[in-house]
Amino acid sequence: MDSRTVAARLDDVQLVDVRLDNEWDAGHIEGAVHIPEDDLAERVDELDRSRPVVTVCRAGTRSDHAAEWLRGEGFDAHSLDGGLLAWKWAGLPLTGPIVEPQVPEGVINPEFQALQAEFLEVAFAAQKRFGDREPTHAEMQEFLRERLINEGRTPEEADEFLARMGED
Repeated sequence: MDSRTVAARLDDVQLVDVRLDNEWDAGHIEGAVHIPEDDLAERVDELDRSRPVVTVCRAGTRSDHAAEWLRGEGFDAHSLDGGLLAWKWAGLPLTGPIVEPQVPEGVINPEFQALQAEFLEVAFAAQKRFGDREPTHAEMQEFLRERLINEGRTPEEADEFLARMGED
């Protein structure tokens, strides 16, 4: 379930943050319940079976597993697509910063980390646009062109950038 849909339905769903204690303490979505993934089986009775559950973690992997487990227990459960990273990128409020993984200095340079974050943002946006189907090359080119223009490039600059990418 995407961030904007969840934000619009916060009063209707149970938002369950399955991250670790230190991640929760650093920041979370207001109104979420904290039940770490490892504690979910023993604390499942704290959840209302008559209301939908949306699980959340940092990027979506742990919450996918938790939602799948909850569905197996009879819950109407979904995972927040892209986790708190997608929530943050959508400009939605958090009670504090998201705990980012600590990378030893010199292992990955900051430019690479920024590029990785940008790539994930584009990947999540493409998934939202195209769903489970694989877009054609032309559809993906148009999607990327729109993003470049929305980020401030002129149509000519976007076309030039995409042409250079196609040369590789």
